[in-house]
Amino acid sequence: MSTADLDLLARHVAQPVDLFRIVKGSTRGAAGVLDSLRSNYERDAPPRGVERESALIHLGLSMFITFDAAADRATRWPALGAHIARVRLEPGHGFHVAETGARVHRTVWGRPLQLLACVADILPIGAL
Repeated sequence: MSTADLDLLARHVAQPVDLFRIVKGSTRGAAGVLDSLRSNYERDAPPRGVERESALIHLGLSMFITFDAAADRATRWPALGAHIARVRLEPGHGFHVAETGARVHRTVWGRPLQLLACVADILPIGAL
């Protein structure tokens, strides 16, 4: 993503949408899963990549529109986690989504506990 792409259009979630997030843990109750639903900013991680240019991106979470896209990223970056959560974002919770980066990538803004409540299932990489 270049600085020319930093003008984001974040849309509120008006209809249910399924997205996929790389997580550390195989169940909703695993401590690593909730932490995986916190932004780099919330985890006090320094900005990386485009986050250095955009505080808005630093405050958001990377998600993907397909399981395979998330699994591909997790395979390339094992430190992110070995499981993929299907997150069904529902209207009425203040969630916002923007198309950012690659065609299959989205940035999501939401509160971690509400995101956790939206986790429909968690599968290991390679499960599909």
